[in-house]
Amino acid sequence: MHTEPKVVIILLNFNQQKNICECLESLSKINYKNFQTILIDNCSTDNSWSFLIENYPDLLKFKTDENSGYTGGVNFGFKKAQEFNADYVLVLNPDTLVTENFLTALVNGLENDISAAAAGGLILTEHDKEKIWYAGGKLVPWRGLAVHFQKGEILKNIKITKIEYVNFLTGCMILFRVDLLKQIGEINEKFFLYLEDIEISARMIKKGFKLLYIPDSIIYHKVFGEEDDIMKLYYSVRNRLLLINIMNKGLIRIISNLYFVIVIHGKLIYWRFMNKQFFVAASKGLDDYYTNNFHKGNGLDCFYK
Repeated sequence: MHTEPKVVIILLNFNQQKNICECLESLSKINYKNFQTILIDNCSTDNSWSFLIENYPDLLKFKTDENSGYTGGVNFGFKKAQEFNADYVLVLNPDTLVTENFLTALVNGLENDISAAAAGGLILTEHDKEKIWYAGGKLVPWRGLAVHFQKGEILKNIKITKIEYVNFLTGCMILFRVDLLKQIGEINEKFFLYLEDIEISARMIKKGFKLLYIPDSIIYHKVFGEEDDIMKLYYSVRNRLLLINIMNKGLIRIISNLYFVIVIHGKLIYWRFMNKQFFVAASKGLDDYYTNNFHKGNGLDCFYK
């Protein structure tokens, strides 16, 4: 009989067959036993869905009617977690590799702190396992963004070595309490991809919940080359303005809007001459924000590679 709290792990797939297989392999080696992995396929256009059906017959799988993005996929997973009477639901990027103790550390952290609604852990880069990608984070409302502590620094120089409260958790890995999901609310599907984790973190903080950073929970994230992703740029530009005007009120909203408009237009001038792809993606992101073209927008159709 299990004494561990039940965890549902949500894995989203869109044309990520290799990453999904490697992530599932790493999950098979963890020391936490009472978990159920749910794979949600966002209408993949490659053969990953048929491959997963054939090669992972015991994996619980669902295919959406349309590509609902990260946001829609996570919300679908939230509903399934409640159907399974789970205590916790873990949102985990498919392009990650987990360590043996990562889930045990997350669950223990939340079990020992009933004031916390969600938790995340230490995320290192997969291509350089001694480099930090996320070691806690914080919201920066006047800039309309969040920052990762010590991003790009070497692991041996890590500063936070014990559990601490933070006010931003990256969507790459978040463990939520299922019994608080109704109070927290769904992920805002207008975002589709990117920056929705900042909005949900800010929302939880505003509702009075605490967020835990647990450094003993370690995973590796495949982020090599993310700086050149034009689809990410499109969604980041469009969603930055969306985030600012949802997250901020009053004077901070005015300051953050002004700051972003000045910064992005400076970058547009540079990109117009130095990087035409970035210029087109960022311009389209701005256009889609101002024309209320949210959710999938033009990102997937115009900039997906």
